[in-house]
Amino acid sequence: MTDLSNVKALAWDIGGTIFDWHHTIKGEVSEIAEAQGAELDVAAFTNMWRFTMFKRLQLVRRGDLPWLNADQLHRRVLDEVMEAHPQLKLSPSERDELNQVWHRMNAWPGSAECLEALRSRYKVTVLTVMSWAIAVDCSKHNGISWDGILSCEFLGHYKPEPEAYHASAKYLGLDISEVMMCAAHKGDLQAAARAGMPTAYVPVATERGEGNDPDMSPDPSFTVNATDFADLSRQLLA
Repeated sequence: MTDLSNVKALAWDIGGTIFDWHHTIKGEVSEIAEAQGAELDVAAFTNMWRFTMFKRLQLVRRGDLPWLNADQLHRRVLDEVMEAHPQLKLSPSERDELNQVWHRMNAWPGSAECLEALRSRYKVTVLTVMSWAIAVDCSKHNGISWDGILSCEFLGHYKPEPEAYHASAKYLGLDISEVMMCAAHKGDLQAAARAGMPTAYVPVATERGEGNDPDMSPDPSFTVNATDFADLSRQLLA
């Protein structure tokens, strides 16, 4: 059994790991398209919005775009997505409202129960590239409580830059080896491990929609590999 005695806190990714962006956004966009009678590949619309935002985030990290938070990036990218899907018609104010869908993402089944159980032993926190407002609003929307929320928008560094992971330990008053990064994204965990964090992998099969499953095989380089949220809580509380 893995020795977790040194771990005092858990830093969680939330976008895709805790909150289901794909199905939440796809559902709301589907309602708009249906109301307009527009034939739209809603899954493609949704994934383009998400993944283009991360491409623009790379430009922010390189200094090719000014410092922007996730809300600002999502709104900019929405204009690009709308241009690529002209069959859907939304005014600027309607686009502003649709952009708020990121603030009401639904949590994956079992995630809230897992987090609450883990708080009995660990400090359970957020480390996210999402805006602080997104983290707060989605948590309230799902009745999820945290011991702290840290958004990269305040740090001057976005994940997967090592400074973001070090900040999660700094603001907890802990050594980075005492803070475990928990995520469904292997790249996030690999970057966290390079920064010196222990890591926990919890796979989410349909994060990108049905038929777009990522590689969910266990990775022996991670400290903990779980099969789902319930399994993760069992392993971390053993």
